[in-house]
Amino acid sequence: MHQALVWKELRESAELIAVAVLGAVFILADMTGVRLLPFQNGESTSYPFVSDSNFSFYFVLLAGGLAILLGLKQSAWELWQGSYFFLLHRPASRRTLFGVKLMVGVTVLLAITGALIQLYAMWAATPGTHATPFFWSMTIPMWQMWFAFPLLYLGAFLSGVRPGRWFGSRLAPLAASVLLVTLCTTVPWWWLGLMIAGISVVAFVATIFLYVETRDY
Repeated sequence: MHQALVWKELRESAELIAVAVLGAVFILADMTGVRLLPFQNGESTSYPFVSDSNFSFYFVLLAGGLAILLGLKQSAWELWQGSYFFLLHRPASRRTLFGVKLMVGVTVLLAITGALIQLYAMWAATPGTHATPFFWSMTIPMWQMWFAFPLLYLGAFLSGVRPGRWFGSRLAPLAASVLLVTLCTTVPWWWLGLMIAGISVVAFVATIFLYVETRDY
């Protein structure tokens, strides 16, 4: 049952996952000076992980876009398609059904964005690729961003499953998650950002389970 649910979630989000992977490949190529498209100059113009606004900008676009679209697709989109009624009649509790959704969504988000950071850091650590010093500790701010973005996914998912007007209170969880991600990524101590993110994740997941277990579909 669980394996079938995982494949269902991956199959339904395959197009979005494919676009995100292609986006990560483009970012990695652009940052490392590999020319994939005609408009790319084929040169690396940024200092890896040293006030690297280009990589941070790309990362926020990729992780933010994937988190919001994936969260809404797994929740509101499925309700619009009417497939909730089939899903919720499976011989499993709602906590299990939606727990698998959340597990797949968070895993996909962390896997794609984490691979992007790791591959870029491995390139930066390779001698002869750029003319600036590199230490693995310089990647900590990016990892701080990495573990905060699941909050954005959970905020979008919660906005998708809770009732309400889209241009009213329904988007409040998504707006709150944006503020929390900003807080987690800007605090000067990584451990404090991790603590805030961990507590917020528990609160979001508990709220999602509360809504899906009590809502009349």
